[in-house]
Amino acid sequence: MEDEGDGGVFGTPDAPDDDSTSGERVHALVAQGRFAEAHAVVGDAFVERNGSAGYLLRAWVLAQERRAAEAREAVDWALALAGPAEAADVFVLAGVVLLSLDEVHDALIVALRAGGADPDGWEPAVLLSDVYRRLGRVPDAVAAARRAVELAPREAEAQVALARSLSAGRGLLGRIPRRLRAEHRGAVERSLLLGADPGQLQAPRAGILTGGVAVAVLWAIQLYRIETGDDWQFVAAGAVLLVTALLLVALVRLHSRRTGTGAVARMRGIRATVRTELAADDRLWRLRAAHVGAVIPVAPLLTTGLVADRAWRRELWPLWAAVPVTVAGAAGVALALVGVHWWYGPEFTRRVFLFSWFGRLQIVVPAVLLGAGLAGAVAGAATRATWRDLAIAHAGWLAAMWAVAGTASFQARRAV
Repeated sequence: MEDEGDGGVFGTPDAPDDDSTSGERVHALVAQGRFAEAHAVVGDAFVERNGSAGYLLRAWVLAQERRAAEAREAVDWALALAGPAEAADVFVLAGVVLLSLDEVHDALIVALRAGGADPDGWEPAVLLSDVYRRLGRVPDAVAAARRAVELAPREAEAQVALARSLSAGRGLLGRIPRRLRAEHRGAVERSLLLGADPGQLQAPRAGILTGGVAVAVLWAIQLYRIETGDDWQFVAAGAVLLVTALLLVALVRLHSRRTGTGAVARMRGIRATVRTELAADDRLWRLRAAHVGAVIPVAPLLTTGLVADRAWRRELWPLWAAVPVTVAGAAGVALALVGVHWWYGPEFTRRVFLFSWFGRLQIVVPAVLLGAGLAGAVAGAATRATWRDLAIAHAGWLAAMWAVAGTASFQARRAV
């Protein structure tokens, strides 16, 4: 469903005879970079004749032209005009355009509506598989793709969706799990026999992953400088971290201006989708709770954990650095709790932090670690063994929570 080069994707059975080949002509013009001529085909008269399908073809042209705000407006008009008889087709086409605009959570809403309008349709199932895969929900992507293949085993797009979703489940070494290899190989072979382009069979990697890894490596280097350097290294590394954070903020603002959608509005839309998913999927709720538990221990480790580790090596941080760093750790934990409440909602927050012993530990243990680290730094009289135990406790708590999150993720992947 994500291959925008398929000339028949935007065809519509309700179009008049003189519009029957418009989709193919527009795709050919866009492929040649002739956007002005493509817009001439999907002009106001064409849109008026074809309604939602016309708006969606125009939206697709705008999306390929990198005019995201106008493309999104056209999609909204298409959805507003959609009638019951054409709802499934319109939702599928709208989802394809939204995916090309990287509006993945909005595409999920549209894909679910498409499935509701046509429960036995293979195209909504393919779209849902593509969306789930882009969201990193590989088991759900595989389940949707299998449903599409069951409904339409002779459709190349359904086989491609299955191959892509199975490919997205590769492990750390880049290998598909053994129990899924035969199914993946079969889906690839069938899709090629049905005429699929081999380039479609590899699940695309998001550029944000590479950027995120680069930022993580840069920040890790600065933390290493803080951990091993002298007092001036604290200042230099802190400056680099601050500048990097400011650059990230600037990039977010630039993206907001380019797409026409503010960062706050975009986040609120994604948040609404996430909360809706949680309300309908208890398995997903447990998985997100485990992931939250893996994030909170990072703040103590990168603050009082570093203080304890250096003191263990007889390099006690100066008090002027240890106190604000500890405060930053406490602020990080508090920000994480507030962020969980804002993102997942009050019901999720109560269930995670108040109604389970695992959740209560997420508050008590970080508070103990931060308090012990600050007390040792202020007193300055803790023994080396005490600092060692405190450093190991910081690292051990993080490792334990990551193990819980990793186990939950592994179990989710085994559900494929």
